[in-house]
Amino acid sequence: MRHGTAQRRLWSIALGLGLISLTGCGSWWHGGYQSVTIFTTPLDADVVVDERVHLLAPGTVSLSRKDDHQAVITKEGYDPMTLPLTRTWSWWVVGDIFGCAVIFAQACISTDKENGGYYTFDDKIYVTLEQKTVDPRHGEPNQ
Repeated sequence: MRHGTAQRRLWSIALGLGLISLTGCGSWWHGGYQSVTIFTTPLDADVVVDERVHLLAPGTVSLSRKDDHQAVITKEGYDPMTLPLTRTWSWWVVGDIFGCAVIFAQACISTDKENGGYYTFDDKIYVTLEQKTVDPRHGEPNQ
């Protein structure tokens, strides 16, 4: 009888440690940054993210999950495009809810929010730029 009680106690401890290990799991499993690849049609458009990161599409940028971002995409002969890079909540939050045994879920979720693990971006973003229209009276692109 003692063997069964000890085994149940070990399983309870292992289960408790397993659940605790899930707390803040969004931050632990996918971190505070995410690589996002931006594809454009046409290719080789200039992309500036948050007015500081410059890349040629297709290109990959590492985004902080703590904030939303903005990309400005330009190419000669095409209308420029401003693209919001908006984060959404991550499925890892479900691990916080169950890993913190529901009672402490709010504390676990707030840890992920502070570290960025609560959020995620699309891994790939596809953008099609519109060609500038030509003014028939002047033969030049409209501005």
